[in-house]
Amino acid sequence: MAQKREIISSPVIDDNDDIAIGLSLPFNADGGKLFDLNFLSIDAAVTNVKNLLQTRKGERLNHPDFGTNLLDYIFEPNNSALHEKVGTEIRDAIESWLPYIVIKNLVVRIPNQSEVSIPDRFHVIFVDLTIGLVNNTIDEAEVVIEIKDR
Repeated sequence: MAQKREIISSPVIDDNDDIAIGLSLPFNADGGKLFDLNFLSIDAAVTNVKNLLQTRKGERLNHPDFGTNLLDYIFEPNNSALHEKVGTEIRDAIESWLPYIVIKNLVVRIPNQSEVSIPDRFHVIFVDLTIGLVNNTIDEAEVVIEIKDR
């Protein structure tokens, strides 16, 4: 496991609407633009979490440990033991790569039939994640990740 790094940061100040701090995912923006921009730290954090969780370990050049192996869990029995493994992998990845993010709530579950477009909902894992930022007790955002065979 990676050595824990100490985070020293100042309070988040998102007071300039003219300065973008990152790109938003996915890259297909409305109105003919190539991509949308993030102007708030919490929005950039959501994009970073999605990018981290949807990247397979070994996929990123020069960073073989970046990402997760969440897709490896798709065909395992979808039960509480699996949900615990998925939650641990998510917590470890965020703690290691995005230490400025605070996980406020993490729920791993089987989706309801109305939430998925495939007949077998037991081969899909839903992750409902509520995040915040270190030194920012006001902003929080929800991230929903659907882990399924593409």
